[in-house]
Amino acid sequence: MRLRRTLALLLSAWLALLPASAQPVPPTPRQLTVFDGLPSNTVNRMAEDRLGYLWIATNDGLARFDGRSYRIWRAEDGLRDNRIWTVLADARNQLWIGTENAGLVRLSADRRVMRFYDRDSQPLLASNTVWSVAATPDGAIWFGTYEGGLYRIDADDTLQRFLPEEGNDRSLPSNSVPFLATLPDGSLWVGTKRGLARWTGHDFERAPDSVLGDAMINGMTADADGSLWINTLGSVIVRHADGRFEPAPWPVPAGDQVLGMMLHDEQGGYWLDTRSGLGRGVAGRFQQVPLYSALARGRVRPNWSGAFQDREGGIWLASLNAGLWHLLPRWWQFSVLSRLEDDPASLRNAFVLGTAAAADGGVWTVGGHGALDKLDPATGKVEQHLTWVNGNHWLMSVAEDDQGNVWTGSMDALARYEPGSRRVRRWGRDDGADAVMEGNVQDIAVCGGLVWTMSPTGVQARDLQGRVQVGVPLGEGGLRAGQLNISLECGPRGQPWLAGSQGLQEWDPHLHVFALVDGGPAGAVHAMAFASGDQVWLSQDGRLVQHRWTGSALQRHRVIGAVQGYPALAANGLAVDETGIVWASSPRGMLRVDPRVPSVRLYGVHDGLPSQEFRENTLVASRSGQLLAGTPAGVVLFDPLKVGPPTRQAPLVIERVEVSRGDRKVELTHATPMVIEDGDRDLHIVARLLSFSDAASNVYRYRLGGYDPDWVDAGAGGERVFSRLPPGHYALEVQARSADHVWSKVQTLEFDVLPPWWRSVTGVLMLMALGLLLLSGFAWLYRRRLQRRHAYQMAVHKQEVAEQASAAKTRFLANLGHEVRTPMTGVLGMTELLLSSPLDTRQRNHAESIRSAGEHLLLLVNDALDLARIESGRLELQSQVFDLNLLLADVQALTAPLARQKGVQFTLQNELAIGLCAQGDPLRVRQILLNLLGNAVKFTQRGSITLRARSDTDAQGLRFDVSDTGPGISSELQKRLFRRYEQADGARTAAQYGGSGLGLAISRELAVAMGGDIAVRSQLGNGTCFSVVLPLPLQDGSGHADGEGPHAVVVPAAPLRILLVEDDPTVAEVIAGLLAARGHQVVHAEHALAALREMAGDRFDIGLLDLDLPGLSGFDLALHLRNQAHDLPLLAVTARTDPDLAEQVAAADMQGFLRKPVTGELLAEAIARALTAR
Repeated sequence: MRLRRTLALLLSAWLALLPASAQPVPPTPRQLTVFDGLPSNTVNRMAEDRLGYLWIATNDGLARFDGRSYRIWRAEDGLRDNRIWTVLADARNQLWIGTENAGLVRLSADRRVMRFYDRDSQPLLASNTVWSVAATPDGAIWFGTYEGGLYRIDADDTLQRFLPEEGNDRSLPSNSVPFLATLPDGSLWVGTKRGLARWTGHDFERAPDSVLGDAMINGMTADADGSLWINTLGSVIVRHADGRFEPAPWPVPAGDQVLGMMLHDEQGGYWLDTRSGLGRGVAGRFQQVPLYSALARGRVRPNWSGAFQDREGGIWLASLNAGLWHLLPRWWQFSVLSRLEDDPASLRNAFVLGTAAAADGGVWTVGGHGALDKLDPATGKVEQHLTWVNGNHWLMSVAEDDQGNVWTGSMDALARYEPGSRRVRRWGRDDGADAVMEGNVQDIAVCGGLVWTMSPTGVQARDLQGRVQVGVPLGEGGLRAGQLNISLECGPRGQPWLAGSQGLQEWDPHLHVFALVDGGPAGAVHAMAFASGDQVWLSQDGRLVQHRWTGSALQRHRVIGAVQGYPALAANGLAVDETGIVWASSPRGMLRVDPRVPSVRLYGVHDGLPSQEFRENTLVASRSGQLLAGTPAGVVLFDPLKVGPPTRQAPLVIERVEVSRGDRKVELTHATPMVIEDGDRDLHIVARLLSFSDAASNVYRYRLGGYDPDWVDAGAGGERVFSRLPPGHYALEVQARSADHVWSKVQTLEFDVLPPWWRSVTGVLMLMALGLLLLSGFAWLYRRRLQRRHAYQMAVHKQEVAEQASAAKTRFLANLGHEVRTPMTGVLGMTELLLSSPLDTRQRNHAESIRSAGEHLLLLVNDALDLARIESGRLELQSQVFDLNLLLADVQALTAPLARQKGVQFTLQNELAIGLCAQGDPLRVRQILLNLLGNAVKFTQRGSITLRARSDTDAQGLRFDVSDTGPGISSELQKRLFRRYEQADGARTAAQYGGSGLGLAISRELAVAMGGDIAVRSQLGNGTCFSVVLPLPLQDGSGHADGEGPHAVVVPAAPLRILLVEDDPTVAEVIAGLLAARGHQVVHAEHALAALREMAGDRFDIGLLDLDLPGLSGFDLALHLRNQAHDLPLLAVTARTDPDLAEQVAAADMQGFLRKPVTGELLAEAIARALTAR
């Protein structure tokens, strides 16, 4: 009996010591499904590689998780099967992947090359279904298959197979191996469908069937302490490191059963697969861990396939039907007590609005359900005391007095509860002198034997019996009207301190007022906390302020603000733990402020909190030092000594490096050495801090040596892009900071940016050689340039001389034409007069010879002048409408007599429409045709000459063909036929036929000037055909007067009185004679003044003016006559050949001009046109 009592006392003492470190309620894992990025909700295995990536084997591919996102490998990414049973990372960071239908896959450490071990590549392999993979310290890889046995791949890639042997107890128990496990001592354990065995190095040592109870192994877990947990269909057994087998030590509630031990965590707890779902064994005790799924909209029971603890301590639970379940690293920091509808023993207030520490170490809670509960922070046990204390009103505040009574405040009500007798005393608005103030009782504090209550309308104090001792409404006792009261606490002198919009106030019992605390801060105070050593912490907007209490005043000591990383918020609750760390609750989470560093860490939902919106004035410390605060999702409970920054650094990896090369992306992640070619752009670096704890809060920074003057923040994305970098060798440093403000080790990425080829060594040598070559070339070119410059200067000089000679020639020809035309007028005119007189035959022949020679001489002069105009570019073509048929008739009239004289038949084939007109220069068209026909007559001795005229639809103009039956022209002579001064047979042709050799050249120049051309077709002995194409605009001539043709001029029949102004007496005599022969009366004036005298004393029908007169020129004379109102027609008679002569004549108001030499017919026509024009 005494022994039993002693054991009971020891057990009670042990249980009393246990809560200080026990976890009251395990947190609820968070579910991850395909919605979060998993390829499938069926997860078979997990593994962590050497870099820190988490690999997840699922029924629809292999996933890699870096804390932010998943990268998935499927059949389209190189795998041959999407159903992955298992995955393992070996010592060389190679990945071994077991599949359902494609055997074993080895993925290289750079994750770029896959090696397949299947029945096609390995004849020894009997099954492509790989269920399990393990590695042993000797570097061997083991994998178990379905009905194919166990296989070993040695370091030299040799494959061995192990199978069960009939009658051999040292062989493999079964050829189906779903589980493999390697213990810390290096031993390999094989779980099969028919038993458990250990590899001894040469054979297998089987575990006794009597120990297992059931030979079918349903799971195995290797423990870090050397133990092996074996799950069978009937039980869970542990094999200790010393070889002992024992059953699982955890008692479970009736109706429940432990199906398997999945994980032994770093806190000493065991995560258990149970019939009810998930459990955790701690110190021999069993705790159920409820699981709630948003997809299922309630509590679920997953089918577990295993569990894994990552390097940070996070827990990953894999299921076959509900995805992954995750507990963040340091998941044990925070516990949550909440209202569970299916658990009547849980908290009844879903939203805890008020908390207070109890003397026995518990914590009183009140809230939205109107209930008063008391919970044990060590065990999480809830004592339910009162419900709906004030009807349907929420309970807003709570406090325990020195007698153990509990005071609760609500809307217009205050209640006192005696836990021992469970009696309740209430005060409301109708209780006379003891009535409560209007509004919610927001806070309660017990100070100096009085119970102080804070409401929006004021502050009251009662004795422990509930009688009102002090009442201070707003507007009185130091409280201003409209003042906002926020928090009420007992101050260091035993009197209440009130925090609010007016700052910090203390009750003065002598003056009965709330006075501002000396040294207190200006502005609103939202929360306060008192620490040892007379330290006082105050919460203000965007900062915490530490003061020292001197006994009568506050002295500010330290400010924690934005510079120290404090967020821009107002904490609504403060507590200071025994190490001096300040804890501040807020609507944004729980803040841990270490004033010694100083550092600020904000804990939110990403750190395991169910909600980060903490209720004001609920942060309270229990007698055991644990902190508790209320949220809309329940009560958060934690030990402040266990919540702090982790000591381990998360690994930082450079996940991807790529550049843009042309129009494609080129990955350089694993390139060694890393070289960026000239022309590459947009160097893109992606870094990842492999931390699974609030990865969204990780921040990155980069520093490129020789490029960045300091670290460059990259934010939470972890990426940086360099569009272009100068050539050179670079070292890029990358560092990341976790959510706990722990900086990782610096990772350095070295790479080279190649210069353009012309800046490389080879390029420089080539450029130097090219430079020498260029210098030599420049020297040679310079000399050549001097030579060419000299030659150019000579050529320019020659050209200038030639141009001067050409100009001189042009002037000479013009002067020659002028000087020749004047005497030719006398020669041809006198000849015409002579021929009009009675002559005998001999005299007439002599006169005809003189006229023929004169006309020939005039033709030569005209050709020379045309050539001069063409060379100088001063040839101007007239543009007028003329009748083509009249022009052809004129040409026929001039050519036919010449042909008849030689006995040659001339034929005109006119295919033009009657009345068809062209717009152009009729004189030049006539000149071309007469030149061609004249040559045909000249060279044709017998036969015929034909002129064919038609409209050319291809050239959109006229086409004239002049053909003859002459001797023909050889092809050699045709090449130089249109050259100037060239004739068919040279001097012989000139001697036989005469001519200057300019006719064809000038004709072609004229045709080209009109936009056309002349072509020749000829064969020796078969005649010649010249084709003239002139693209002149054609039109119907029916609208034009008959007089518009080249010769349709009506010659006046009546005699005229004509004034002739000519300084050359011979020319004057000729013109006067020619006109007198036609019945006209001519008055001659030798110069302009004589002409003016004649005009003053007589009347004339027309005036003929020479332009080159002594004194006043013919143009000046014409202007004088017009100025004197003489309106007779004026006709210029000149030897000039100026191309713009027609414009000059029109400008002088003269009605036309006639070039010398003249004939009687030309004079008659010109006079008739002038009279008509006037």
